[in-house]
Amino acid sequence: MKISLIIPSFYPAVIYGGPIFSTLHTCQELAKLEDVEVYVSTTNANITTRLDVQTNKWTKFEENFFVKYYDETKVNKFSWQLFCNIWKDIKQAEIISIQTVFDTPAPISLLYAKCFRKPIVLSPRGALCHWCVNQGSRFKQFWLKYLIKPFVKNIYFHATCEAEKQDILTIFPDAKIVIIPNGVDVDSYHKNNILNKQEYIKKYVKADIESNNIIVSMSRLHAKKGFDILIQAFAEVLQTYPESILLIAGPDEGEKQNLENLINALELNNRIYLIGPMNGQDKVDFLANADLFVLPSHNENFGNVYIESLAAGTPIVASTGTPWQEVESADCGKWVDNTIEDTASAMLEMLEKDREQMRLNARILAQKYDWKNIALQFKDVFEKIVETK
Repeated sequence: MKISLIIPSFYPAVIYGGPIFSTLHTCQELAKLEDVEVYVSTTNANITTRLDVQTNKWTKFEENFFVKYYDETKVNKFSWQLFCNIWKDIKQAEIISIQTVFDTPAPISLLYAKCFRKPIVLSPRGALCHWCVNQGSRFKQFWLKYLIKPFVKNIYFHATCEAEKQDILTIFPDAKIVIIPNGVDVDSYHKNNILNKQEYIKKYVKADIESNNIIVSMSRLHAKKGFDILIQAFAEVLQTYPESILLIAGPDEGEKQNLENLINALELNNRIYLIGPMNGQDKVDFLANADLFVLPSHNENFGNVYIESLAAGTPIVASTGTPWQEVESADCGKWVDNTIEDTASAMLEMLEKDREQMRLNARILAQKYDWKNIALQFKDVFEKIVETK
């Protein structure tokens, strides 16, 4: 089975965060399965720059796994090279997996896939939630009505959770939907370096401070992520645990200055640190050696970083705008409204629990999301869709 996966940006454009890694791992594990070949069509976009990669030619990543980067004519906007050539990639595949909604490769690929009568699986990646659609609503309503809706009969939508399924049905009531969660490379998050608190602080903060509780968060610095809520909730936690610190990792997407202003206004410069992007082993160690992970996001269709934290053995506090209610029953986290009060209360409750038991529970829950299991689910769904074509 030849799979054509189309995505606006791809590895090593890690600055785009979780979706880059989740797509990479999905492709890697799918390519290991019997009778599967994966062909990724993407661009060399890398936020404000371009990746230093060969363009318009298939590059072998691994066995049965190939990537073609098209040159981005206007970075993050449009690739003329992709527009003119993507039809060739679609024509040679048996099923098309499109990993975007509000980017130009989506309608272009939908049109060509329909012309060649190829089955389509479209992954919105949270872009159809109420909060996201209402950001720039007029443009997005136009896009959905005229560039996506005409193809809905040809599409199987991929949702990562029940909540995302309902978001899709709200916009496209007759949509065909399959639910497959994102995954995590469980083994890589078990290979962490053990750091005591002083070693940890020295590595990530480079400051000479004491701390009995290390609370972390990680995502792109965007208003959607609720970091302003986290900072104010943490200020309340300090009333009970004054020697705690909060480290926030992630690239800036327009929110950093606002967060710095809030931290200054609360006079917490010596307790809250914005430490920039985090990848590779540094990211594993950052998550694994923390006491608690907190991200009160307004909305996440899945939220890769939550499962990454659990795989690293660190309990979480997630908002009800995410699909992570099962951490409550698994006893490795809290799932609460993303208000300042509820977030602070959840953090305090988690800091009072048995941390070693929380770490064990977190890793047990993460195991079911291992990429090997997720890839098998994708293959099964793809095969059934191809058979019913």
